[in-house]
Amino acid sequence: MLPVGTGFATVDGALGGLITGDNVVWICDADDIYLSLCRGFARTALANDQRVLHLSFSDASLPGLAGVEPLDAGVRSPFARPSVLADELDSRFAVDRPDCVIVDDLSTPMRRWGPAATLDFFSRTCPSMLQAGVTAYWSVGSGLGRTTLDSIRQITQCLIDVRSDRFRVLKAEGRPASQQGLSYRLAVDDAGITVSTAPTGGRLARGLVALRHEIGLTQHELATIGGVTASAISQAESGSRGLSVDTLLRISDHLSVPIDRLVNATPPPSYRLARHDRSRRVADDVVALVPDTTIGVRVFLVDVAGGTTGTPDQPHPGVEVIAVVRGLVQIELGEDRPVLRGGDALVVERTLVKSWRNLRREPAQFFRMLRD
Repeated sequence: MLPVGTGFATVDGALGGLITGDNVVWICDADDIYLSLCRGFARTALANDQRVLHLSFSDASLPGLAGVEPLDAGVRSPFARPSVLADELDSRFAVDRPDCVIVDDLSTPMRRWGPAATLDFFSRTCPSMLQAGVTAYWSVGSGLGRTTLDSIRQITQCLIDVRSDRFRVLKAEGRPASQQGLSYRLAVDDAGITVSTAPTGGRLARGLVALRHEIGLTQHELATIGGVTASAISQAESGSRGLSVDTLLRISDHLSVPIDRLVNATPPPSYRLARHDRSRRVADDVVALVPDTTIGVRVFLVDVAGGTTGTPDQPHPGVEVIAVVRGLVQIELGEDRPVLRGGDALVVERTLVKSWRNLRREPAQFFRMLRD
C-alpha cells in the first residue's frame, strides 16, 4: 500500500503528512479553498495509481479532476438516504475498496437529513474508512455550531481550520503534540496552496488559549489585564498578530505566570495514540507503533509468517513484554523457550529475547513492548 499525501509540501509539513486511513475534516467556509485541497490530494493519489472516489451530494463532479470515480448521493440518487449510503460505502470498502475518498461539504446533506442524521452518518462512516484503510477528506462549515463540531472532532483523526487566511491544525492523531494547535498563514493561488508560519506567533496563540482556558478567563477579561482590546487578544490567539513585550509583562505579572508559559504552553497530552500506518514499516515484518524513546516505552507490531523465525534488531536489556494477538509463537530466552498463544503475554525482566518462531503454518502476530 503506497503512502498518501496532501499534494502540497508545506501542508504536509504543517500536518505531519497523511497517514493511511486518516479522516481529515476541513473547517472551511470557502468552496475554492476546499476544491484546491481536494485537487492536490486527488492528483497525488492518482499519480501513484491509487483509486479516488468522490462522494457528491449535489449531482456534480469535481472540476479539473479527471480520473476520479463519482458516487452520486444527490436527492434523485438511490443512495440519497443516509443509512443506504452508509451501507453502500461499507460494501465498497469490503469488496472494491478505493484508496481515497473526497466528500462534499456536509452542509448540503445536513439541510436534507438534519443535523442528527448527518452526524450519525459521519459517526458510522468515518470509523469504517479508518478500519478499511481509506484516506478521506471531509468539509464542514464553521456555522455548524460548537456542539456538532466538537462531536466531529471526537471522532475524526484530523481536524483543520482553513478559514480566511488562517491554517490551524486542531487535531492530528499519531503526530507529535508540538505540531498541533499552531496557526499558519494560508495562501491560495493558481499554483495551489501554501502555508507559512511565524513560529513565535503560533506559540503565543497556543499559550494564550491554553492559559486563558485553564484559568477561566474570557478574551475581554484577558484584554483588560493586558491593557489592550479584546480584538487584539482574539487576533493574537488566531496567530495573525503578536503582542508587545509590555503587554506580555502585564499579563505575566498580574497572573503570576512566567512569560515562557505564555509563548510555550503546549499542555502534556492526556494520551498518546500511535496510528498504525499500513504503508510505513521499519522492516518487512515490523511496524514501529511507538518508537519515541523519550516516552519511556516503545511498542512494535511484529508479523511472523507461518513456520518462520525472527530476531530482534538489537537486544533489549530492560523489561520487555510480548503479547500475542494471534497464532502460536515460541520465544527463545536463553535456555527457556516458552510458547504463547493468542491472548497470552510474556514479561521478560532478567534475560534477553533472542528470537521468536511461528509454530504453525498460519501467520502469527504479536506486540513487542520495550521499557526504556
